[in-house]
Amino acid sequence: MMSRFFLMSLTCVGAWLISLNLQAQNEDVDSGGGEGHHHRNELSVATGLVPLIAEGELSWGIHIHYIRGIGDENKVGIGIGLETIVDEHRHYTISGVLHYRIYKGLIFSLAPGLLILKEEDKYLLQFAQHFELAYELEIGEFHLGPVAELGLETIGVHYMVGLHFGIDF
Repeated sequence: MMSRFFLMSLTCVGAWLISLNLQAQNEDVDSGGGEGHHHRNELSVATGLVPLIAEGELSWGIHIHYIRGIGDENKVGIGIGLETIVDEHRHYTISGVLHYRIYKGLIFSLAPGLLILKEEDKYLLQFAQHFELAYELEIGEFHLGPVAELGLETIGVHYMVGLHFGIDF
């Protein structure tokens, strides 16, 4: 398990460092500054490590969301998200997303939703609440950067640390 954790951690850190290098090389980078965010729609994927504390396992998580900006500066957005944790128990969460651009590229998202669990031959629905903090480095219509997510569910708590990739349109 330690070598798997090390490899996943090294991959995340390497991709994050590459994103910083790309941002530094791009003279047209706009991190959202004080002038607002200029796109109306965003399609993003966040992926990273998910330690499952109760089970003593390390898994991989994927979170996909679509956000539609509101207002002239698009500081606030609403949308829909889908998350899965890739492990033997596979669970999925579908949620509504409220997205707020705090300052420059720093973004906070609140995502209440439904956890979908498969128990034998039937599916169970339970309430879930996710919180996400991301920092976007914008490169043209694309953005990437670090992300941290906390998931509160009736079956437990999990968190994810990884990378956020997206396209603005």
